[in-house]
Amino acid sequence: MPILRQAYALQALRELGRLAPDLARVRANRSLEDSLRSLSEACQTTLGMELETLTLFDARSVVRLFGHAEQARILAHLMDERARTLAEHGDFVGALSDTVYAGELLMCSRQRFGVHKDAGAADALERELPKSPP
Repeated sequence: MPILRQAYALQALRELGRLAPDLARVRANRSLEDSLRSLSEACQTTLGMELETLTLFDARSVVRLFGHAEQARILAHLMDERARTLAEHGDFVGALSDTVYAGELLMCSRQRFGVHKDAGAADALERELPKSPP
């Protein structure tokens, strides 16, 4: 079973890497509603869970749902993208809240999976995501 979970996590990373340019493009060119919808769809596609549902719970509870640190990193990345989207549309309070939540996810991931696995998840995420323009 651990091999299947690892394969699922790696597939989710690849899917996020495939979706990342589209998420950035939607954030830059579309309405807030369209951007949030695309982030929700990305979460459903990569993690198989609804972003809106996951954010109803505290970070520690959400990280306990995951079998790999990569999954927590994916959600933290999506939350960071949502924070950028909200900030670009003037919702700085919502952006700050999402940024804090992303940080809490990473902290809880380190507590649950350990620093070594969390660092490995960060490396895997960096490899899969396209480089952001400066």
